[in-house]
Amino acid sequence: MADFFTSSPIANAPWNWGSFLWFSLLIPVAAVVAYPLLAEALFSLSKLSRLQKRKLQRALPCIDDQLAEKLRVWATGGRVCNAAVMGCVPGFSFVLVSDALLSRLSPRYAAAIVAHEIGHLRLWHVPIRLSIVFAGGILGMTLVHLGEQLSQWQMLTQSIVIVGTIAYMTLMLHFVAPLLEFQADAFAVNLLSKSDHSRRRSARVLIRALSQLTLLSGMEPNQSTWLYPSFEQRRRVILSLHSTTRLHAYLRWFLAAVFLSQITLIICCLLLLIG
Repeated sequence: MADFFTSSPIANAPWNWGSFLWFSLLIPVAAVVAYPLLAEALFSLSKLSRLQKRKLQRALPCIDDQLAEKLRVWATGGRVCNAAVMGCVPGFSFVLVSDALLSRLSPRYAAAIVAHEIGHLRLWHVPIRLSIVFAGGILGMTLVHLGEQLSQWQMLTQSIVIVGTIAYMTLMLHFVAPLLEFQADAFAVNLLSKSDHSRRRSARVLIRALSQLTLLSGMEPNQSTWLYPSFEQRRRVILSLHSTTRLHAYLRWFLAAVFLSQITLIICCLLLLIG
């Protein structure tokens, strides 16, 4: 039996840091498809009731029946007041809305939060985040592959690459994530203004909705996190949206450039590995 393990292909399998990074790239792909399905299986998720759908559609007419089918209500017993996007693959993605958000916010304010989440879905924000994770992983894999030629410093090179890869993804996500929130806010203002016919009024509705959501979530107005700007930061950006569309255009082009740069980095690294 011992001879089997020492002489079999298992013992000589080319399992190294490069193989580990190849495997790690499959994790985000599986997670994107799997976690919305897991969420529906593990949590008490349901479609909107007729009354909930009627209230949202009255407050935001652009939510047609097809879009309403993408909304899921999370029954938390009124403990959680929030909303989020789950997944990005067509047929495996939806907007998650907690029961407390629908019951404790007015239909107009709840619709404003839903409009923000629809922005995340329509503007490809999940793929943008994933492209950063993939680019960091494939870049690390490429550097490990090149570092294998330095047999004397191989362990040191691998350690530096792993730390550098984590730092790259962390800093990029920290820089880009707040911009995604600002762009989703801009999308929400535009969506709300289609029924209000006033960007100023729509901006105020979104600010009030976010203010109540911040209060109900137990967060301070100036409190920001690693991936999310504070309410005050978002309020200042939203106030600038009703007077000009320049910021919206800037965010659109800048985030598109970020996405394309990450895709280009992935392709270049893959070509280096294949070649």
